[in-house]
Amino acid sequence: MIRIITDSAADFEHSESERLGISTVPLAVFIDGKEYKDDFLHSKERFYRLARLSKTLPKTSQPSPYVYECVLKKARDNGDSVVIITVSSALSGSYQSAVLARDLLGYENCYVVDSKSASAGQKLVVKEALRLRDNGFTAEEIADSLLKFRKRIIVYACIDDMKYLYGGGRHTNAAALLGSTGRIKPVISIAESGSVAFEAKTIGMRHGMNHMLMSLKKYEIDSNYPLYIMHTNSRNLALYFSKLIISKGVVFDEGGIVSVGCVVGSHIGEGSTGIAFVKKE
Repeated sequence: MIRIITDSAADFEHSESERLGISTVPLAVFIDGKEYKDDFLHSKERFYRLARLSKTLPKTSQPSPYVYECVLKKARDNGDSVVIITVSSALSGSYQSAVLARDLLGYENCYVVDSKSASAGQKLVVKEALRLRDNGFTAEEIADSLLKFRKRIIVYACIDDMKYLYGGGRHTNAAALLGSTGRIKPVISIAESGSVAFEAKTIGMRHGMNHMLMSLKKYEIDSNYPLYIMHTNSRNLALYFSKLIISKGVVFDEGGIVSVGCVVGSHIGEGSTGIAFVKKE
């Protein structure tokens, strides 16, 4: 059996993970010095409420190699081959922890893939791994294919409050943007390197969404894969964005709305929205 493992930055709902047979390794978030595991025990709404009331910005923490070891030991005892897909190594140390755990165990049939993405972008990579597994690919073949596939993932997001990116140190231009009026809503993307890239300053969230729509024209979307709309505790905003997308002739299913959890939410803040899709080769 080939076991697919990811970390909680992929933002799978608990029921979805169980249905697909995905093992999820939780990251953690610290709010006012208290640690919360991103393991579905706490609702996403509760996280955003706590973050809103916090005196300091939330901080995330990668899984330790030991956490990965525990998951891998179970897979090894079961005789499974494993493919681990982590959040971008430019955003978290989850990838390094997974590699270290594999090497410490000497697990030869374990392949660790850096998704070079996060949230719905990472989710697309995981779903491709599942598709390949179900089509008879070996774990090694899946890992090799994902290294090419991840280059086709496009992610954009419009940030409501830039202080989260600045506080998390995820973008060097954030400090300059903080000096702008609160009406400025930056649009960011995830570069091919897996790091956050600044795309544009827009006035208001509506203009930010329109900018993301304009960016879609640069790509030919591969309709064989789902298009996801992400939001951070702002589903109504995501629904509005979905109507804009549909009005431009892009096929979208409401089931493709992804609620962003505490890992990515800690770095982009509440009230943000974004899009993730696969471009054609």
